[in-house]
Amino acid sequence: MPLHDSLPKTGLLAEPVRVAALAHAGTERLGDGSHRVVFTVEVRAADDARCPAIAVEAHVAGPERARTVAGATDMFGRIRFRMAGPPGTYTCTVTDVAAGGLVWDRDAGPLVATVDVDA
Repeated sequence: MPLHDSLPKTGLLAEPVRVAALAHAGTERLGDGSHRVVFTVEVRAADDARCPAIAVEAHVAGPERARTVAGATDMFGRIRFRMAGPPGTYTCTVTDVAAGGLVWDRDAGPLVATVDVDA
């Protein structure tokens, strides 16, 4: 029986959860000359199990703008955050994992990834 989203997930995953990986996953040049930058975040449990359906919030900043984005991890415990814009420096900073539903160890993994995009 699937769990309703409002039910606590405590006990289903070994806590604390952590950001196991945060990396620049690629840059694509778009037809208008701008670039799309992709960052991937991977969340793992204390026993290194994948963490699907876990909320992740991040702050993504580029040369023209910045925004806070959020979503849920896929079945592999991964989520992608994207931003399009001109050449320059792009940064992804993880600001929250599990939205308080699980214990998150902020110090157990990377929280910031940065990439410089050339014209």
